[in-house]
Amino acid sequence: MSDTELSCSNCDKASCALLTLSPKEISEMEIHTNQTDMHKGDLLLRQETPFHSIIYLRSGYVKEFVINKNGPDQIVQMIKPRSYIGLQSLFSNKVSAFSFQAISDVELCYIEQDTFNILIRGNGDFAREILIALSNETLNNQKRILGLNQKQIFGKVADTMLYMSEQIFENKEFDLMMSRSEIAQMIASTRESVTKALLWFHQERMIDMRKNRLKILNVTRLKDISKKG
Repeated sequence: MSDTELSCSNCDKASCALLTLSPKEISEMEIHTNQTDMHKGDLLLRQETPFHSIIYLRSGYVKEFVINKNGPDQIVQMIKPRSYIGLQSLFSNKVSAFSFQAISDVELCYIEQDTFNILIRGNGDFAREILIALSNETLNNQKRILGLNQKQIFGKVADTMLYMSEQIFENKEFDLMMSRSEIAQMIASTRESVTKALLWFHQERMIDMRKNRLKILNVTRLKDISKKG
């Protein structure tokens, strides 16, 4: 990391894990970290390619997905700022298990995998924060995906809008960022079905949609539809 770049020690978008490191450990991380900006649509990491770095998402949003050779891609989740990307492959694989693509402009830090592993082995508090982040992400995705399997299209779309509002953007009003086709890939449905559900929610005044700007107006009813499926 060059002197002209933002250093880990004075980063205003640092993770909870970074705050557990000593000044010496932070200096070691800085030596083996490259900072870069990427644009919406850029591919950060492709499935089944060599895995060399953990990516820290300083700002912006990313989609994680699986490439299907015989059908549409399957979107696993959206990733929000101050998250680590690629933790699933840190210990288990030499190649990336998933693909990651920017759905907005993003600021990234690429931390060399060997350095990241050394910090985990040498600092129990750092390791604990990383495990907490990975466990929460895994559990939340498992619950959401398993829940989708029990729901019809209106329940699936309601659940996804609540997921975006509560877990990703942490706001009742947000830019959708993903196309109808991408939302369909996230819930194993079709673009037409997603469009129909969003239109009905809008007509019923549960949401307000202006192009890709969405505002949740009736959280209680949307949660009821999500729960009943």
